[in-house]
Amino acid sequence: MSKSAAILFVHNQVDTIGWWLAHHATIGFSTLIVCDDHSTDGTSTVLSNAATLYDIRVQSSDSTLPTRLERQILFHKKALEEGQDEFDWMMILAADEYLHFDTARSVAEFTAGPAGATIPVNWCLFGSAGRHEPSAFSPVETFTRHGLLSLPDHRVIRQFVRPRQIGGSLPDPFSALDQEPNWNESRILHFAAGDRQSFLREDPSTTPEDAWHHFDRNDAEYTGAIRWLAQSRRIASGITQASLTDLYWRLKAAITHGDRLILQQLGITPAQLSEPSSQTSPPQFRFCMLGQEKHLMLDMQTGAFASVGADDTNFGRYNRLIMGIEASGTDAINACLFTENPLPERHLSIPGSPSLLPAVPLRIQIDTNMVLSPVSGEKVHIPVPDHALTDIEPTNTLYSRMMPFMILTAEGHDLPGLLRGIDRLPAPDASALGCAIAMLPRTQAQRLVDAFPGLVPRNVLPASQSSN
Repeated sequence: MSKSAAILFVHNQVDTIGWWLAHHATIGFSTLIVCDDHSTDGTSTVLSNAATLYDIRVQSSDSTLPTRLERQILFHKKALEEGQDEFDWMMILAADEYLHFDTARSVAEFTAGPAGATIPVNWCLFGSAGRHEPSAFSPVETFTRHGLLSLPDHRVIRQFVRPRQIGGSLPDPFSALDQEPNWNESRILHFAAGDRQSFLREDPSTTPEDAWHHFDRNDAEYTGAIRWLAQSRRIASGITQASLTDLYWRLKAAITHGDRLILQQLGITPAQLSEPSSQTSPPQFRFCMLGQEKHLMLDMQTGAFASVGADDTNFGRYNRLIMGIEASGTDAINACLFTENPLPERHLSIPGSPSLLPAVPLRIQIDTNMVLSPVSGEKVHIPVPDHALTDIEPTNTLYSRMMPFMILTAEGHDLPGLLRGIDRLPAPDASALGCAIAMLPRTQAQRLVDAFPGLVPRNVLPASQSSN
């Protein structure tokens, strides 16, 4: 089988680099070769954690070169040269470019036919879809509207190249400007606009508004790339949980050694870690099934939700969904949704929730009877049969599933309490830690982001409106 590599030069893309890696691993690149241009936002940390899971070869750019363009060109040339004896096909991409095939199932299948030295793939420029702020969801599902095929930008190409046959020259993205673009078999999903806030913050031009209006193209809808999303989520969940596990150990070390610098960054004094909690008793939890006559379960064969009657249960196929609800006297109640039996996959996917964890953090608004994601601040779509919950007796198994989260939140949902919980938790539990972070006040969670760049994924960062 042929070997292929995607080549990426990246700077400060901490919120989306995991999705880029997951997408291109999903479509079948054998290897991802990534050069970090001395990012300051934690991008390199995400890359390092991801490289423990997949064949992602991470390097740093040559800091002796004065400009980013020079460093990028040197890296691209070096990657192609060093890949000549290993890879049959290589492709240079940018961090906002996602390769997509309309019918081919993988890179290997797409490149199996052509006999030439290059295969061109045209840009398809996607707009913001009205998005003003960053999203924790994949760009593939967030931005689904693009410019018309006739847009001149779509003549720009990326190329699969046979590194042994191109003679050391770099592929030219502008070499096909005199040809009509073609999306029949493939396209580069170019998320050049992204959300408006990020675009205006990062755009280097002197006229960012003009650039925004040029790239924000929303003339037509395209959702074909959604077909990669399930596997991309599985891979991205592994990266997310690797980062959270790393965060646990770093926080554990800071607590154990009384690292004053880290504690200062977190706005916590050493005394706060040793003070007894002002909370008289840990929060109590009730456990519920979703539905009464029928119960909501996860169909392990299809990955979809199913309403299943008590007499219809096939325990080899269906996995019952359980909601652990924290007793609270407030109008907003924290909860976690998980399956009764551990999942073979890395995460539980719920429409409307960006969570990539086995347990999904939720916030129940009593006054509106709505279930929200504390991360997105938006409604989560859970098709509860009968629109009712059924209390169940808490078993040792249920308690064991929730115990790490209970330990982390035993003293409430604030940062000092979380750190004291980490001190008590003997081993990392990425899902519990992610849920606990999602339920922090936003300002306190942001301190974790600032102190540990790259270790607090956006898909667990609480939305501003969920701060308390």
